[in-house]
Amino acid sequence: MKEITLDASTAEEVKDHRGPATPDRTLTRAVTGVTLGNMVEWFDFAIYSSMSTLLAKVFFPTSNSYNELIAIYAAFAAGFLIRPLGGLLFGPIGDKYGRRTALVASISLMATATLAIALIPSYHSIGLAAPILLVVMRMLQGLSTGGEYGGSCIFIAEHSPDKRRTFFTSWLEFGNIAGFLVGGVIVNLISSLLGAETMLAWGWRVPFVIAGLMGIVALFIRLRVDETPVFRQMQANKSHQPARPPFWKLVASEWPQLLRSAGLVATFNINYYIVLGYLPSYLVSFLGRSEQFSATLSMTATLALLLFIPLFGMLGDRIGRKRMLVTGCLMMLFCVLPIFWAIQTQGLAAIILGMAVLILAMLFFEGTIPATLTSMFGATVRYSCFAISYNVSVSALGGTAPLINTWLIKETGLTIIPALYLMGGALLGLLALWGLRDRTGQPMPS
Repeated sequence: MKEITLDASTAEEVKDHRGPATPDRTLTRAVTGVTLGNMVEWFDFAIYSSMSTLLAKVFFPTSNSYNELIAIYAAFAAGFLIRPLGGLLFGPIGDKYGRRTALVASISLMATATLAIALIPSYHSIGLAAPILLVVMRMLQGLSTGGEYGGSCIFIAEHSPDKRRTFFTSWLEFGNIAGFLVGGVIVNLISSLLGAETMLAWGWRVPFVIAGLMGIVALFIRLRVDETPVFRQMQANKSHQPARPPFWKLVASEWPQLLRSAGLVATFNINYYIVLGYLPSYLVSFLGRSEQFSATLSMTATLALLLFIPLFGMLGDRIGRKRMLVTGCLMMLFCVLPIFWAIQTQGLAAIILGMAVLILAMLFFEGTIPATLTSMFGATVRYSCFAISYNVSVSALGGTAPLINTWLIKETGLTIIPALYLMGGALLGLLALWGLRDRTGQPMPS
């Protein structure tokens, strides 16, 4: 890869990560390019959530609907299990060759795999090869995502001014939620236009085509965005620095922050995948609510989350990111058991109120977690450390949450399992926050 060099004026602007190195137009383009790419991931997640029963019949048809659901959740989880490998692949690329280089590679792989899913024949056409191909494409998507989210957070954070870093990085979460929301809307719209029979025959492919095309658009935007000022400064200083220890020794030296990051990521993703990804199907499968009610509740909650994320990003810049995260953890820890008791025993109003409280608790994470995680690591290993800690944690405790919770409820008969899962995540988050330095409004580590 060709090294990037700076002229004297540009180097002066970025030397302490605080100068006006990123013009407003460049910052806007950076936010737009990486946000749209992340939308593809969450658009895809919305597709799986909205069409899980349908996709199970296409790829894993059995006489038992529970086994079908477990199979499609397992295929979904396969994409998460390979994420750490994606972090190991794209992290060093981002630290050595550039943040933009890694992000261009990751979105290219994501768009290709997503479009390929739309072309896979059904189980009835090619038998066992169909679910195998689905799992392979899900694993390629997971490999791509291993470098996508962390790289996107870093790309925006390194373009952002210190005093507004939380706000600008919160737009990444805005894009993620928007992708989830738009995905659900498009699936419902296509389903209503085509009908159940056509959706089962071929209509399920259309959302995957749309997601793949979104990825191609994001690719072209990213190709037009400049590399971050921080990475350009790293390249400019490279020839003047003394010999450094091997790269992996530098990563290993960050182990306390790696553990903290993994803990926060686990809390963040457990909240997301349980509240938005699993709770709607939980209401249908275990509490007997209608699919229409569940879908409407999920859509409303997602829209509320979407509207308030930038506001909570601004709030994080004002009162401190650590204080926001502690508040979110405490809300989950002390409110979730009463909420689940109420939604199981007190009817419709309790479900709506309980979901509102859970969404409020999530907002303290959604608005602040990207800036928090990017400010935990030094610039030379930031991409790798973020990608490794994030993806290991998501693979173990985030994306597998629907599968684990469904299995635990089936084995134990305890429908309170999701509440206990959320409480465990909150405790883990509080432990990770213990001793964490709050860098709100300050430069990221060099």
